[in-house]
Amino acid sequence: MRVLFINPWLKTLFGDEKARPGHPNLGLAYLIAVLKQNGIDDIDVFDQGLEDDDEVLFKKISRQKPDLIGITTFSYCFNYAMALIKEIKKFTNTPVIVGGPHVSAVKQEILYKTAADFAMKGESEASFLKFIIEFGGSRDFASVGNLIGRSVNGTTFENDIEPLIKDVDRIPLPSYEIFRFERYNYYTAKTAPIITSRGCPYGCNYCSVKLSMGREFRPRSPENVVNEMKYMINTYGIERFEINDDCFNLDIDRAESICDLIRKENLNITYELYNGIRPDRVTERLLQKMKDSGCVFVSYGCESGNQDVVNGMGKALRIDKVKEAVVLTNKVGIKNSVNFIIGHKDETYDTAMESIKFARTLSSSFVNFYNIIPYPGTKLFEWVSNNASSMLPVDGYLCEIGSRDLEPVFETKEFPRAERIKALKQGYALYERTVLRFRLGRAVGFIAYLASRNRRIFSIGRRFVLSNKIGFRFYNILVQRSRRK
Repeated sequence: MRVLFINPWLKTLFGDEKARPGHPNLGLAYLIAVLKQNGIDDIDVFDQGLEDDDEVLFKKISRQKPDLIGITTFSYCFNYAMALIKEIKKFTNTPVIVGGPHVSAVKQEILYKTAADFAMKGESEASFLKFIIEFGGSRDFASVGNLIGRSVNGTTFENDIEPLIKDVDRIPLPSYEIFRFERYNYYTAKTAPIITSRGCPYGCNYCSVKLSMGREFRPRSPENVVNEMKYMINTYGIERFEINDDCFNLDIDRAESICDLIRKENLNITYELYNGIRPDRVTERLLQKMKDSGCVFVSYGCESGNQDVVNGMGKALRIDKVKEAVVLTNKVGIKNSVNFIIGHKDETYDTAMESIKFARTLSSSFVNFYNIIPYPGTKLFEWVSNNASSMLPVDGYLCEIGSRDLEPVFETKEFPRAERIKALKQGYALYERTVLRFRLGRAVGFIAYLASRNRRIFSIGRRFVLSNKIGFRFYNILVQRSRRK
């Protein structure tokens, strides 16, 4: 069985088109590891954002003649995947299967929008292996959980969800060899992504992660996490990790044990948690252990400075806990940020201004503001569909509007479009001012902020940093101070 995986072009959260990926796609790296563990090793990867030449892809297909082509996609970048599938289908009859977060959001609809033969929703390590076995055998797909496909008569089918993997330690470590990790900017920065747990039990109405990872918290053991860190250190010379969990500190004892084991093994690393952790699940003891084991940055999810709005989104958080967490984090000496979203279902312009006012009172290193995106399958999407006075077409906004865009996906009578844009502009300005000061220092950061008021200059600067190896190296030199212990 020959399998070719493709990671299509990406867009940045700011809307920059065809951005260079910073690191290998983690979802594909896990799937490759599972296939290899089960004796399927005739595998290759094409990363469109690195190759920047689709002729390389078509030559690869002609030369290798894969039995199956697998493509992953995010909603925001789905247009790239859709165009790529169209071109592949013109070139070859090789079956195509699509996976990734977008499939979990739209499910069967993806087969109506593309010429793909199959799609895979949800957590896919176990279900994709079952699919590969059936695909290479009798092709009786009825028992393959998470699978979406086309029947012989032309209709589509969608199988039930595969049970989530309870013991995530059984999943092999992600495999990066085929990607040639040294081609990516993260390798240059001696950085690697890592996920130490799956699932989040909280009920935030806007969150789409549970569509693929579920609400049950499934942690990896400290030993398993540290083994991956040691492997990346020894294999690729990694010195810094980005922990991308949705709920790293839900189990405080486990989080402390990871810190203790990092120190016991003398890993001498730094790590950051930009994805956001619960501010009501930190203690001074945990933060000190994180600091001592190499944590240099942590981000907290707050989402609104108005308690009623927070309650309405189902986050189950008291915002006074955010201030307490920032104070404790500063006390132990870990740099930090706080995340906010503008556009919640109960929000008005005045409550959005409360978020900006609250953000200004925080002593965090910087604050983040995002544009809310209602993903299909979430409670927010259902509410917006029934209550918004105006909503953009789902097909359009999923592919074209990101969490850093100014264009709102929907409006309500209480919070119309013009006021949403006005609030977003103020939130983004506060974010840019604080993050540039943090990254570049007070003086250089202020100059960069003034320059960023020209959006064309700001966009050119982002692309230079994110999509150019020289720019990325230059940026890494500039921001070293913000990443020190």
